[in-house]
Amino acid sequence: MLNPAACRQAIRLHGERVRWLEALPCDCLDPGDPDYGDHRGCEKCQYGYVYHERVLAGNEKALIIEVRREYLHPDLGLLLRGELLCVTMADELAFGNWDRLVLLGRELHKKERVKYGDDALAEEYPTELLSVASSDAEFAARTDYTFDAETGKVVWADGGSHPGAAATYAVHYLYNPVFWYTGSSLRTPRPIAGRDSLMPQSGRLTIKHPVEG
Repeated sequence: MLNPAACRQAIRLHGERVRWLEALPCDCLDPGDPDYGDHRGCEKCQYGYVYHERVLAGNEKALIIEVRREYLHPDLGLLLRGELLCVTMADELAFGNWDRLVLLGRELHKKERVKYGDDALAEEYPTELLSVASSDAEFAARTDYTFDAETGKVVWADGGSHPGAAATYAVHYLYNPVFWYTGSSLRTPRPIAGRDSLMPQSGRLTIKHPVEG
């Protein structure tokens, strides 16, 4: 990935589309505080940052690489087998520390219990509802319920079957995973000699914030 032209081509051919949620410091963070960046239990932010989605043109991609063996990365430190690296061209997608990336090309399964009347799924970016059932009945899509992907909720149809008041029911659905992006601040992207562009930028992706462990 040291050759910028080859890296750009690899991203175009094998990269993935993402949603970019940019991290901006919350009012609860004080740069003069030695614990700057730690979670303070603020209800307005996530671990000290508020998130705003960056609108993309639609053709930008990020190359997601799974680490195959443990090794010491010169910028990111020790990388373990199974971790994910994110490689981008900095003139296209210049991610920063604690940004959040939604991987639109990947869907994971999840099964959970949901309370009737609330009907919200736990994951932030559900894509498809596969089945809905209670302990003694299975509900029919369109007849009994529909799925609102924008709000992430099960919507019960008038006149259809539904769980009893305050009951819980089971759902099986697909969702786009969200990762925290870290590591880019260790070294800024370097300019390419003789060209008006930057070297590729790398960061690591983690499904859990380091505070969560």
